[in-house]
Amino acid sequence: MSSNPLENYVLNILKENGYDKLDEADQKLYLIQFTAEAERRMGAELLPLLDEKSAKKFTELMEKENTSQEEWGKFWVANVPDFQNLIKKVMKDFAAEVRQSFQA
Repeated sequence: MSSNPLENYVLNILKENGYDKLDEADQKLYLIQFTAEAERRMGAELLPLLDEKSAKKFTELMEKENTSQEEWGKFWVANVPDFQNLIKKVMKDFAAEVRQSFQA
């Protein structure tokens, strides 16, 4: 397991949908692509909710060399009302689409 909670979440979704049946190269590729897509979706949902001050702090964290997962978590909780529920919804919708893509 990775130290990245999002990557672990995506990995679990993939495993629920036949990921283990893929060869190792495809597994690696799928994990990278689906994790990037989950990150993109979260950003698309969260970034528009930032005010000017929090957008500036976001930029500072992005420019910082090694922003930790903990720092990001604190940032989002502090700057996005109802952050936890928004993320749950985004990830629930994402998991449903992953299931559909593996059934196709």
